[in-house]
Amino acid sequence: MTNAEPLPRIGWRIQSVLEVLLQDPGREVWPFWVDGHTTPRSDSGPILKRLAEAGWLVSRRETGKPNARVLYRLTPAGEALAREAVTRPVKWPERVAHLRSATVTGDGSPDRSV
Repeated sequence: MTNAEPLPRIGWRIQSVLEVLLQDPGREVWPFWVDGHTTPRSDSGPILKRLAEAGWLVSRRETGKPNARVLYRLTPAGEALAREAVTRPVKWPERVAHLRSATVTGDGSPDRSV
C-alpha cells in the first residue's frame, strides 16, 4: 500500500474533486473529465497533481497517443483519507453552496442517484 500524507487544509475545491473521485475509486480519470463532473465545474489539474504528490493518487501517462493524457486513480490509502476528508466541515462560498446540495447527501458523501 502506498503511504499517503494527510493534507493540512482541505478547501471546497479539493473536497469537490474528492467527491467525484470517490464515486468510482478504481476509475482512472484525467483533469478535463474531472472538471466536467465537479459541482461547480472546477480546474482540477493542479488539485490532482497535489493529491498525487501527497500519495493520495497514482498517475501515469497514456501511451500510444500523440496527445497523451495524464491519468489519475485513488490509492487505497488515498481513498481512506478522501472518505474522511469529504466529511470535514468546509465553508463553501454562498455562490456555489446551493449547487453542492444537489449532488451531495446529508452526510457529506456523493449522491450517486444524481
